[in-house]
Amino acid sequence: MEDTLKNSLRKNMLNIRKNMTEQNVSSFSLKIMDKIMELPQFTNCKSIMLYMSFNNEVDTYNLATWCLNNNKTVIAPYCIKSSHKIVPFIINNLTTDLTKSTFGIMEPKHNTLMKENIENIDLIIVPGVVFDEDCNRIGFGAGYYDRFLSTKAKNTITIGIAYDYQIIDKVPTDKYDVPLNFIITEKRIISLK
Repeated sequence: MEDTLKNSLRKNMLNIRKNMTEQNVSSFSLKIMDKIMELPQFTNCKSIMLYMSFNNEVDTYNLATWCLNNNKTVIAPYCIKSSHKIVPFIINNLTTDLTKSTFGIMEPKHNTLMKENIENIDLIIVPGVVFDEDCNRIGFGAGYYDRFLSTKAKNTITIGIAYDYQIIDKVPTDKYDVPLNFIITEKRIISLK
């Protein structure tokens, strides 16, 4: 029952996102980036892991570029399909260090880059499809991030970024779901109570 609900929420939200204009994606993404940069947790972090956005997701490239230009270590996820595991790799250059995966997502060139230890990551920007006001999320359904986040250091900050319409009252959760510290939209910052 819960999975059916998650699937229909996911499908509806992805449909809305697919129909967003390029202009809205761009202007909302910039507002979200400004809000992230106002957080002391961002200002104080030395290393940040973020997903490489695609398909009208909140754009993470501007944030990655800013971090690279301001001496923050940028880490991108490499997803291993067979085990549904994420391996974090350090990115030094958005042009030369990324390659297109079979899903069409840009990912780190894992055979040439340096792996990062998850305990060394200060802040993780987490993708998602649906979020709620208790900082829970529904991802794409493969569980990559749920597995990964369950192994992070206790003091690592997690931030979900989303458009405001992606926030609903309550997402169905199970015992494996790990709530995030913050969710940031173009309109507000929601923090874990």
